[in-house]
Order: sequence, then C-alpha cells, then structure tokens
Amino acid sequence: MSGAGIVLASYGRGALVQAGPITLRCGLVGRKLRLVCGDHVRWQHLPNADGAAVESVEPRRNVVERIDARGRAEPVAANVDRVAIVVAAEPAPDWFLVDRYWAAASVKDIATLLIVNKTDLNQEGIEAELRAYRRLDLPCHEIACFTGAGLEDLRRAVATGVTLLAGQSGVGKSSIVNALAPQAAAQTAELTRDAEGRHTTTTARWYRLGDAGAIIDAPGVRDFAPPAHLMRAAERGFREIHATSAQCRFHDCRHFDEPGCAVRAAVRNGAIAARRYESYRRLTRLYEELAGDR
Repeated sequence: MSGAGIVLASYGRGALVQAGPITLRCGLVGRKLRLVCGDHVRWQHLPNADGAAVESVEPRRNVVERIDARGRAEPVAANVDRVAIVVAAEPAPDWFLVDRYWAAASVKDIATLLIVNKTDLNQEGIEAELRAYRRLDLPCHEIACFTGAGLEDLRRAVATGVTLLAGQSGVGKSSIVNALAPQAAAQTAELTRDAEGRHTTTTARWYRLGDAGAIIDAPGVRDFAPPAHLMRAAERGFREIHATSAQCRFHDCRHFDEPGCAVRAAVRNGAIAARRYESYRRLTRLYEELAGDR
C-alpha cells in the first residue's frame, strides 16, 4: 500500500502525514531524507515494517528558512502561499522581528500580511508603527480572538492557499488557529506528540482550513533571521530601502557610510523611518558577522 500525503509535523526521523482522510505516523526511508512541515511526500507500507514510511519528497515550491544557533539555514515550512506575522499590544511587539519575517518572505516572493491580535487591549503604544507599515502597503488585519472582532475578514484573507502563522510567544497564535480552524483543538494532542509519545511543541504544525486553505502554526520565537545565503534579504526585504538604493552613487552601496548614499539621505529627511533603517543595519551586520566566521 502506498500513496501521497502532506507533512503535518516533522520530528527527527519521523513525521505525521495526512494521507486523504487518514493520518499516518511515518518513519523515513534512508538517512538522507529530511522533511519539513508542508512537504508533499510519497509514503508506503514496507514489508516487515511496523507502520508506514515516507520514501520521497516532491519538489518544493518554496521553503521559509531561519538561521539556527550555529548560523546554518534551518527550514521552518515548505510550500507556503503567504506569511502572516502576528503581533499584539501585549507582549510588547518586537518590530525588528516583524521586519525580518517580512524580509524573509519578500526575498522568496511570498505574500505577507500583519495580524494585530488582542485589539480589545489598549493599542495606543503600537499605532505609530502600524501606520508606518500601512504606508508601506503591508496589509494589516486587526482582530480580537476574545470578542471575535475582525475574524471574518481574516478568515476570508486566508481562505485559500497555505498561510504560515509566525510571531513572538504569547501573541495568541494558538487562539487564532483555534478560531479559524475549530477542528485544530482536537488535532493538537496528536500533532504535539511523536511516535514515542514525547511532546514536540517546537515543531511547526499544519491544519486544514475548509476545502481550499491551510494554516501552518510555527512555534513562537524570541528571534528570527533569514539565512545568510540570502544576503540581499537585508536590502530586498526592506522595500523602501531597496527602491531608494537605485539613486545611490554606487551600485554596491551598503547604506552605512558610503558617499552619495540616497538611503541615508532619505532617513535624514524622514522619507525612510529611522527605526526601519536601524532594522536593516542590524540584519546587514548579522550577515557580515556570519560571513566573517566562515
């Protein structure tokens, strides 16, 4: 028996795979096979084996990656149609983290939106940043899972395709998943345990949304950066900096201290937000540090 499926969660040398109406706990065939949530795979029941095993992975349309603790590229999710970055008034948003998620999606040409959760709390402290993102044409959805405000508009925005839900811990991503996909609560216990029954809450998890959509819930993070091999993410991921860079005197301008830098001039006159520029500088420095360690 064999067939096709989608990886709901990947953990070490095993995976949970949705194969039509059934869910399979699978091992992996061969030592070189590596899976990530959202992969499309082929599986089979092997002779003399207990259960099913994934034998191959279909080519990925894309993969969202991050830098791990050693500076290496680590996949988060595959075959993503949009990245939804979640923030809330509490805990205080890390806007530099938002910028990096947006940059990671931009360099892969993946659509991005911002979800502002917990709008039933005081939003005064975050309104200025939200206005800045709206001016940059980043779609913003303001919701309150506790009251249900804004959920219908968000549900329509993610009704088709695969949405990667990302953000800090504590912003309410699980509440959003449960609000959009009521069956998710029933799946969570199964998705968060591996074949030996150990909890695997550090892995991304895939949930069906109706007939045409899905959500991948990525674990909450304290930090995130696109991998260093995407060196231009530091510029391409900041659309206002990328657009202005065409006016710089030098085509390879880093926008730090080079003469004739149009980007720094735009920061000085307020056309580019100083905080966004600092976010760009931090990401550029990180990449240069990683390159120097090699």
